[in-house]
Amino acid sequence: MQGLPLSREFYTEVAAPMLQSELPAYVNQLAVGLVGEGSECFGFDDEFSQDHDWGAGICVWAPESMAGTVEPLLEPVFARLPATFKGYPVRMAPKFRKGRVGLFTIEGFYKRFINSGQPLSTWQQWYTVPEYFLAVATNGEVFADPCGQFSAFRKSLLEFYPDDVMKKKLAARFAVMAQSGQYNLLRMLKRNDTAAALLAASRFVESTIGALYLMHGKYMPFYKWAFRGLKDLPDGAFIGGKLNDVLALNLTRGADVHSNAEAAVEAVCVEMMALLQKKGLSRSNEAWLMTQAEMIQKQIENPQIRNLPVVHGIQCS
Repeated sequence: MQGLPLSREFYTEVAAPMLQSELPAYVNQLAVGLVGEGSECFGFDDEFSQDHDWGAGICVWAPESMAGTVEPLLEPVFARLPATFKGYPVRMAPKFRKGRVGLFTIEGFYKRFINSGQPLSTWQQWYTVPEYFLAVATNGEVFADPCGQFSAFRKSLLEFYPDDVMKKKLAARFAVMAQSGQYNLLRMLKRNDTAAALLAASRFVESTIGALYLMHGKYMPFYKWAFRGLKDLPDGAFIGGKLNDVLALNLTRGADVHSNAEAAVEAVCVEMMALLQKKGLSRSNEAWLMTQAEMIQKQIENPQIRNLPVVHGIQCS
Protein backbone atom coordinates (compact mmCIF):
# COMPACT_ATOMS: atom_id res chain seq x y z
CA MET A 1 0.00 0.00 0.00
CA GLN A 2 1.20 3.53 -0.72
CA GLY A 3 1.59 6.14 1.97
CA LEU A 4 -1.03 8.63 0.82
CA PRO A 5 -4.06 6.30 0.74
CA LEU A 6 -2.78 4.67 3.93
CA SER A 7 -2.67 8.06 5.64
CA ARG A 8 -6.12 8.97 4.32
CA GLU A 9 -7.56 5.79 5.85
CA PHE A 10 -5.65 6.42 9.06
CA TYR A 11 -7.16 9.89 9.29
CA THR A 12 -10.70 8.74 8.51
CA GLU A 13 -10.73 5.72 10.80
CA VAL A 14 -8.51 6.81 13.68
CA ALA A 15 -7.41 10.44 13.80
CA ALA A 16 -10.62 12.20 12.74
CA PRO A 17 -12.81 10.68 15.48
CA MET A 18 -10.18 11.56 18.10
CA LEU A 19 -9.87 15.15 16.87
CA GLN A 20 -13.65 15.55 16.86
CA SER A 21 -13.84 14.18 20.39
CA GLU A 22 -10.87 15.98 21.94
CA LEU A 23 -10.92 19.34 20.13
CA PRO A 24 -14.61 20.01 19.38
CA ALA A 25 -14.20 23.77 19.72
CA TYR A 26 -11.30 23.98 17.27
CA VAL A 27 -11.57 21.10 14.81
CA ASN A 28 -13.61 23.12 12.31
CA GLN A 29 -10.81 25.68 12.11
CA LEU A 30 -8.12 23.11 11.32
CA ALA A 31 -7.10 21.57 8.01
CA VAL A 32 -5.80 18.01 7.86
CA GLY A 33 -4.04 16.15 5.06
CA LEU A 34 -0.68 14.98 3.80
CA VAL A 35 1.31 17.49 1.74
CA GLY A 36 5.01 18.23 1.46
CA GLU A 37 8.31 16.38 1.33
CA GLY A 38 8.45 12.64 0.77
CA SER A 39 7.77 10.36 -2.17
CA GLU A 40 4.43 9.33 -0.68
CA CYS A 41 3.13 12.88 -1.07
CA PHE A 42 3.69 12.61 -4.83
CA GLY A 43 2.31 9.08 -5.01
CA PHE A 44 5.74 7.82 -6.09
CA ASP A 45 6.56 5.63 -3.07
CA ASP A 46 7.20 1.91 -3.46
CA GLU A 47 8.60 -0.93 -1.36
CA PHE A 48 12.03 0.73 -1.35
CA SER A 49 10.55 3.89 0.18
CA GLN A 50 9.48 2.04 3.30
CA ASP A 51 13.00 1.75 4.74
CA HIS A 52 12.96 5.33 6.11
CA ASP A 53 10.57 8.16 7.02
CA TRP A 54 7.52 6.25 5.80
CA GLY A 55 4.20 5.25 7.30
CA ALA A 56 0.76 6.55 8.16
CA GLY A 57 0.84 10.19 9.15
CA ILE A 58 -1.08 13.45 8.93
CA CYS A 59 -0.36 17.14 8.78
CA VAL A 60 -2.60 19.37 10.87
CA TRP A 61 -2.59 23.00 9.75
CA ALA A 62 -3.80 25.77 12.03
CA PRO A 63 -3.95 29.54 11.50
CA GLU A 64 -0.94 31.18 13.11
CA SER A 65 -3.20 32.97 15.59
CA MET A 66 -4.49 29.61 16.89
CA ALA A 67 -1.34 27.53 16.99
CA GLY A 68 -0.37 28.38 20.55
CA THR A 69 -3.82 27.40 21.76
CA VAL A 70 -4.23 24.11 19.92
CA GLU A 71 -0.70 22.74 20.27
CA PRO A 72 -1.03 21.73 23.96
CA LEU A 73 -4.39 20.15 23.12
CA LEU A 74 -3.11 18.28 20.07
CA GLU A 75 0.01 16.74 21.56
CA PRO A 76 -1.91 14.48 23.99
CA VAL A 77 -4.04 13.34 21.03
CA PHE A 78 -0.94 12.56 18.98
CA ALA A 79 0.51 10.67 21.96
CA ARG A 80 -2.53 8.36 22.09
CA LEU A 81 -2.44 7.47 18.41
CA PRO A 82 -1.47 3.83 17.78
CA ALA A 83 2.09 2.91 16.79
CA THR A 84 0.84 0.82 13.88
CA PHE A 85 -2.17 0.90 11.56
CA LYS A 86 -3.26 -2.10 9.48
CA GLY A 87 0.19 -3.57 9.97
CA TYR A 88 2.05 -0.45 8.84
CA PRO A 89 4.02 2.00 11.01
CA VAL A 90 2.48 5.23 12.22
CA ARG A 91 4.91 8.15 12.31
CA MET A 92 3.12 10.57 14.63
CA ALA A 93 5.46 10.12 17.61
CA PRO A 94 7.80 13.15 17.86
CA LYS A 95 10.93 11.17 16.91
CA PHE A 96 9.32 9.97 13.66
CA ARG A 97 7.78 13.22 12.43
CA LYS A 98 11.00 14.73 11.01
CA GLY A 99 9.17 17.98 10.30
CA ARG A 100 6.99 16.25 7.72
CA VAL A 101 3.87 15.44 9.74
CA GLY A 102 2.30 16.85 12.90
CA LEU A 103 1.13 20.39 13.64
CA PHE A 104 2.04 23.32 11.39
CA THR A 105 0.82 26.86 11.08
CA ILE A 106 -0.69 27.53 7.67
CA GLU A 107 1.53 30.55 7.17
CA GLY A 108 4.67 28.78 8.38
CA PHE A 109 4.08 25.71 6.24
CA TYR A 110 3.92 27.71 3.03
CA LYS A 111 6.68 30.12 4.00
CA ARG A 112 9.02 27.17 4.47
CA PHE A 113 8.67 26.30 0.78
CA ILE A 114 7.81 29.51 -1.08
CA ASN A 115 9.31 32.11 1.28
CA SER A 116 5.94 33.75 1.87
CA GLY A 117 3.22 33.16 4.41
CA GLN A 118 0.71 34.76 2.06
CA PRO A 119 -0.30 33.83 -1.51
CA LEU A 120 2.20 35.03 -4.10
CA SER A 121 1.17 38.35 -5.61
CA THR A 122 4.03 39.68 -7.77
CA TRP A 123 5.71 38.24 -10.84
CA GLN A 124 9.05 38.52 -9.05
CA GLN A 125 7.81 36.21 -6.29
CA TRP A 126 6.53 33.67 -8.78
CA TYR A 127 9.71 33.90 -10.83
CA THR A 128 12.18 33.30 -8.03
CA VAL A 129 10.60 30.44 -6.07
CA PRO A 130 12.33 27.19 -7.15
CA GLU A 131 9.87 25.06 -9.06
CA TYR A 132 10.45 21.93 -6.98
CA PHE A 133 9.37 23.87 -3.88
CA LEU A 134 6.10 24.79 -5.60
CA ALA A 135 5.69 21.10 -6.44
CA VAL A 136 6.23 20.14 -2.80
CA ALA A 137 3.84 22.82 -1.53
CA THR A 138 1.00 21.62 -3.77
CA ASN A 139 1.34 17.82 -3.86
CA GLY A 140 -0.49 15.26 -1.73
CA GLU A 141 -4.05 15.67 -0.58
CA VAL A 142 -6.13 17.71 1.85
CA PHE A 143 -8.41 15.32 3.75
CA ALA A 144 -10.49 17.96 5.53
CA ASP A 145 -10.55 21.75 5.63
CA PRO A 146 -13.85 23.11 6.97
CA CYS A 147 -12.47 26.64 7.30
CA GLY A 148 -10.91 26.64 3.82
CA GLN A 149 -7.93 28.89 4.58
CA PHE A 150 -5.26 26.28 3.82
CA SER A 151 -7.06 25.13 0.67
CA ALA A 152 -7.50 28.68 -0.62
CA PHE A 153 -3.73 29.23 -0.38
CA ARG A 154 -3.16 25.87 -2.06
CA LYS A 155 -5.60 26.72 -4.86
CA SER A 156 -3.77 29.97 -5.59
CA LEU A 157 -0.57 28.00 -6.20
CA LEU A 158 -2.23 25.22 -8.18
CA GLU A 159 -3.57 27.81 -10.62
CA PHE A 160 0.05 27.82 -11.85
CA TYR A 161 2.40 30.55 -12.95
CA PRO A 162 1.17 33.86 -14.35
CA ASP A 163 1.25 33.51 -18.14
CA ASP A 164 4.27 35.76 -18.70
CA VAL A 165 6.31 33.95 -16.05
CA MET A 166 5.43 30.58 -17.55
CA LYS A 167 6.47 31.74 -21.02
CA LYS A 168 9.76 33.13 -19.71
CA LYS A 169 10.62 29.85 -18.02
CA LEU A 170 9.52 27.90 -21.10
CA ALA A 171 11.65 30.05 -23.39
CA ALA A 172 14.64 29.37 -21.14
CA ARG A 173 14.03 25.62 -21.27
CA PHE A 174 13.83 25.61 -25.06
CA ALA A 175 16.95 27.76 -25.32
CA VAL A 176 18.94 25.34 -23.16
CA MET A 177 17.60 22.38 -25.12
CA ALA A 178 19.01 23.95 -28.28
CA GLN A 179 22.27 24.97 -26.64
CA SER A 180 22.98 21.70 -24.86
CA GLY A 181 21.41 19.08 -27.15
CA GLN A 182 21.37 20.43 -30.67
CA TYR A 183 24.71 22.22 -30.42
CA ASN A 184 27.11 21.42 -27.57
CA LEU A 185 26.45 17.68 -27.25
CA LEU A 186 27.38 17.11 -30.88
CA ARG A 187 30.46 19.31 -30.70
CA MET A 188 31.70 17.54 -27.58
CA LEU A 189 31.30 14.17 -29.29
CA LYS A 190 33.39 15.36 -32.23
CA ARG A 191 36.07 16.31 -29.71
CA ASN A 192 35.75 12.93 -27.94
CA ASP A 193 35.13 14.85 -24.70
CA THR A 194 32.97 12.25 -22.97
CA ALA A 195 32.51 14.11 -19.68
CA ALA A 196 31.29 17.27 -21.39
CA ALA A 197 29.05 15.23 -23.70
CA LEU A 198 27.45 13.49 -20.71
CA LEU A 199 26.84 16.83 -19.02
CA ALA A 200 25.32 18.27 -22.20
CA ALA A 201 23.04 15.25 -22.65
CA SER A 202 21.88 15.45 -19.03
CA ARG A 203 21.20 19.16 -19.36
CA PHE A 204 19.24 18.57 -22.55
CA VAL A 205 17.11 15.87 -20.94
CA GLU A 206 16.44 17.89 -17.79
CA SER A 207 15.49 20.99 -19.80
CA THR A 208 13.14 18.95 -21.97
CA ILE A 209 11.49 17.46 -18.89
CA GLY A 210 11.11 20.95 -17.42
CA ALA A 211 9.49 22.21 -20.62
CA LEU A 212 7.05 19.30 -20.60
CA TYR A 213 5.89 20.11 -17.08
CA LEU A 214 5.50 23.79 -17.95
CA MET A 215 3.42 23.08 -21.06
CA HIS A 216 1.13 20.83 -19.01
CA GLY A 217 0.66 23.38 -16.22
CA LYS A 218 2.43 21.24 -13.61
CA TYR A 219 5.37 22.03 -11.35
CA MET A 220 8.40 19.83 -11.94
CA PRO A 221 9.37 17.95 -8.76
CA PHE A 222 12.86 17.36 -7.36
CA TYR A 223 15.19 15.92 -10.00
CA LYS A 224 15.05 12.30 -8.83
CA TRP A 225 11.27 12.23 -9.33
CA ALA A 226 11.03 14.46 -12.41
CA PHE A 227 11.32 11.64 -14.96
CA ARG A 228 9.02 9.37 -12.96
CA GLY A 229 6.35 12.07 -13.02
CA LEU A 230 6.33 12.26 -16.83
CA LYS A 231 4.05 9.23 -17.08
CA ASP A 232 1.33 11.28 -15.37
CA LEU A 233 1.45 13.94 -18.13
CA PRO A 234 -0.63 13.33 -21.29
CA ASP A 235 2.38 13.67 -23.61
CA GLY A 236 5.02 12.75 -21.06
CA ALA A 237 5.32 8.99 -21.45
CA PHE A 238 5.82 9.14 -25.21
CA ILE A 239 8.41 11.91 -25.17
CA GLY A 240 9.97 10.30 -22.10
CA GLY A 241 10.60 7.26 -24.28
CA LYS A 242 12.44 9.47 -26.76
CA LEU A 243 14.50 10.92 -23.91
CA ASN A 244 15.39 7.38 -22.86
CA ASP A 245 16.88 6.92 -26.32
CA VAL A 246 19.18 9.89 -25.65
CA LEU A 247 20.15 8.56 -22.23
CA ALA A 248 20.86 5.11 -23.66
CA LEU A 249 23.51 6.42 -26.07
CA ASN A 250 27.03 5.15 -25.43
CA LEU A 251 28.67 8.56 -25.39
CA THR A 252 32.06 7.05 -24.56
CA ARG A 253 32.30 6.22 -28.27
CA GLY A 254 32.69 9.92 -28.99
CA ALA A 255 32.61 10.81 -32.69
CA ASP A 256 31.50 7.28 -33.60
CA VAL A 257 28.11 7.87 -31.97
CA HIS A 258 27.66 11.40 -33.37
CA SER A 259 25.04 10.53 -35.99
CA ASN A 260 23.02 8.41 -33.53
CA ALA A 261 23.09 11.21 -30.97
CA GLU A 262 22.00 13.78 -33.52
CA ALA A 263 19.07 11.59 -34.59
CA ALA A 264 17.99 10.89 -31.01
CA VAL A 265 18.12 14.56 -30.03
CA GLU A 266 16.27 15.70 -33.15
CA ALA A 267 13.53 13.11 -32.56
CA VAL A 268 12.90 14.74 -29.18
CA CYS A 269 13.06 18.26 -30.61
CA VAL A 270 10.54 17.47 -33.35
CA GLU A 271 8.05 16.19 -30.76
CA MET A 272 8.61 19.21 -28.51
CA MET A 273 8.10 21.59 -31.42
CA ALA A 274 4.84 19.80 -32.27
CA LEU A 275 3.68 20.02 -28.66
CA LEU A 276 4.52 23.72 -28.62
CA GLN A 277 2.26 24.17 -31.64
CA LYS A 278 -0.46 22.00 -30.10
CA LYS A 279 -0.46 24.26 -27.03
CA GLY A 280 -0.84 27.34 -29.24
CA LEU A 281 2.59 28.70 -28.33
CA SER A 282 4.12 28.53 -31.82
CA ARG A 283 3.11 28.41 -35.48
CA SER A 284 6.64 27.84 -36.72
CA ASN A 285 8.10 24.57 -38.00
CA GLU A 286 11.63 25.77 -37.23
CA ALA A 287 13.62 22.80 -35.93
CA TRP A 288 16.35 24.92 -34.30
CA LEU A 289 14.84 25.34 -30.84
CA MET A 290 16.71 28.56 -30.04
CA THR A 291 14.48 30.23 -32.63
CA GLN A 292 11.42 28.74 -30.93
CA ALA A 293 12.70 30.06 -27.58
CA GLU A 294 13.05 33.56 -28.98
CA MET A 295 9.54 33.39 -30.45
CA ILE A 296 8.10 32.34 -27.09
CA GLN A 297 9.91 35.21 -25.40
CA LYS A 298 8.46 37.72 -27.86
CA GLN A 299 4.94 36.73 -26.73
CA ILE A 300 5.62 38.00 -23.19
CA GLU A 301 3.66 41.18 -22.50
CA ASN A 302 5.51 42.47 -19.43
CA PRO A 303 8.62 44.29 -20.76
CA GLN A 304 10.56 43.67 -17.55
CA ILE A 305 10.21 39.93 -18.07
CA ARG A 306 10.47 40.01 -21.86
CA ASN A 307 13.78 41.90 -21.76
CA LEU A 308 15.52 39.38 -19.50
CA PRO A 309 18.15 37.19 -21.23
CA VAL A 310 16.47 34.23 -22.90
CA VAL A 311 18.17 31.62 -20.68
CA HIS A 312 17.58 33.59 -17.47
CA GLY A 313 14.56 31.55 -16.36
CA ILE A 314 16.70 28.44 -15.85
CA GLN A 315 18.42 30.04 -12.87
CA CYS A 316 15.00 30.50 -11.25
CA SER A 317 13.49 27.08 -12.01
